[in-house]
Amino acid sequence: MSSLSRSKESEHGNFDGERFHNRALFRGHGFLDFLKWKLLFGGARWPAWIESEPQRVPEQRVTGDRLSVTFMNHSTVLIQYQGVNILTDPIWNHRASPLTMLGPKRVRRPGVRLEDLPPIDLVLITHNHYDHLDLETLRSLARRCSPIVLTGHGNTPMLQEAGLEAIQELEWWQTFRHQDLDVVFTPTQHFSGRGLFDRQKSLWGGFVMASSAGHVYFSGDTGVGPHHAQLRERFKNFRVAFLPIGAYEPRWFMKSAHMNPTEAVEAHQLLNAKVSIGIDFGTFANLTDEGIEQPLKDLSEALTSAGVDPGRFITLGFGETRDDL
Repeated sequence: MSSLSRSKESEHGNFDGERFHNRALFRGHGFLDFLKWKLLFGGARWPAWIESEPQRVPEQRVTGDRLSVTFMNHSTVLIQYQGVNILTDPIWNHRASPLTMLGPKRVRRPGVRLEDLPPIDLVLITHNHYDHLDLETLRSLARRCSPIVLTGHGNTPMLQEAGLEAIQELEWWQTFRHQDLDVVFTPTQHFSGRGLFDRQKSLWGGFVMASSAGHVYFSGDTGVGPHHAQLRERFKNFRVAFLPIGAYEPRWFMKSAHMNPTEAVEAHQLLNAKVSIGIDFGTFANLTDEGIEQPLKDLSEALTSAGVDPGRFITLGFGETRDDL
């Protein structure tokens, strides 16, 4: 059974009738800034391709209080918890782009073949950017298992276009109950838009999977904002937090909407997470200016500088499963 509940403070307090807004001051960048970045700044060179073998998910279901997570690529993670199979921001497409010949191109295969996934019950879509809402992948999932999709307001038409039928739009702090999990859509500092004229017309956010066995937080893309302290206040601590560590250069363009590894470590500490897992790195070339290995190096230095045990903020290999969290 699934059900929906709304926080008293929600009710679209971040919507002006036309566009959604961040709660904190947000220095966004327009199309001219994007052109300036792409035309005047040269990013690090990525490899054309990294050969790798897809892995297998060890179990079809994980029951009881056990938690199993498998990193697929970019911000796509399989979370198996409380008997529910959850897939975040799924992308198996060759490009994170509306075009087949242009746009950020993947440099390695996803860690698990799409056809080898266990049955997916819930798909969580944090926002509608092409590297987080991929219609081709969603069409495949719709044909294969017809999952329930949870996302922010404004994304239903695109999801229906992909053939998905069970769609639940949420506002910040709204809760969707599925079996023994409360899935809460939470604020982030980011934005939405897939073209020149739809910027901030659909809602972005993260997700908390709340359970008596421990809370799991999936951030999606975000800059530094007040939401991490708000999450700590509401949920006290987290069993696992998935935090982005890539797509942060150049800082003048990325800082408002993307954390760097130092800021991700600060978020880990604010959240009081038992373990954080880095996401959003090492998959698509030309999505960012830092080198493919730079997020891992910068994360290691940030953990040392902050005095955080490296075992408490980890990264997984593509297709790697951890079930001891």
